[in-house]
Amino acid sequence: MTQARAKKTTMVGKKSGPVPKEFEREVTVGKDILELLTTGMYIDPLTIYREYTQNAVDAIDEAVEFGQFDSSRAGFVRISIDGVDRRIIIRDNGLGIPNGEFEERLTSLGASKKRGNGFRGFRGVGRLCGLGYCQTLTFRSKGPQDDVIRELTWDCRSLKKILRSNSFSGDLADVVRNVTSLATLSADPEQGAFFEVELDKVVRLKNDILLNDGEIENYLSQIAPLPFRPDFSFGERIDAFLQEHFPRRSY
Repeated sequence: MTQARAKKTTMVGKKSGPVPKEFEREVTVGKDILELLTTGMYIDPLTIYREYTQNAVDAIDEAVEFGQFDSSRAGFVRISIDGVDRRIIIRDNGLGIPNGEFEERLTSLGASKKRGNGFRGFRGVGRLCGLGYCQTLTFRSKGPQDDVIRELTWDCRSLKKILRSNSFSGDLADVVRNVTSLATLSADPEQGAFFEVELDKVVRLKNDILLNDGEIENYLSQIAPLPFRPDFSFGERIDAFLQEHFPRRSY
């Protein structure tokens, strides 16, 4: 019987595996990914309040870090709910987005600079959560040194038509170009930095949950970084314990 012996080959200076080569065409990210990044990611519609509130308090933290405020308590997050015109506006007086960075940051998807910096939001897609719940989604902002306001508006009805269409052959970037518009607005000389998101013509869901004051208040009391009620007897003790192990800010 003859026993075969394995042939040993020594590779010097070469990596194992397939030899990399250049792609013959550009990699395409299809339009359907946008649906997954919006309504596909969020089961509870009230999540929009969590996402936009998180972004707002991150902006306030940045403002504190850059010396715009003495403390986070000088910042605010204002949520305005208009049940008649079916409108939600969430505004903060944080650092805002400078005019020169506005277009790039608001049209980039999944390219957040927050990851690893201790911020609450970090994927760069949370701001899109409102796309499935209104007819138009608008972002406005002004940085501390800016004289004008920049505005980006998503046409959510056109977006839904494109996502349902079998004839639209464009990729994700083409979708964004087709359904968004940019504008520059005048600003009050005394107006400071801010960021604002507006959901207009909000869809009607069960119990009109997105415009239901009681539902929203209850939800925010569970997920937002709010202070404890003054009459909650354990509030001070819990805060003191958390500060020792995991510093907690409230707004």
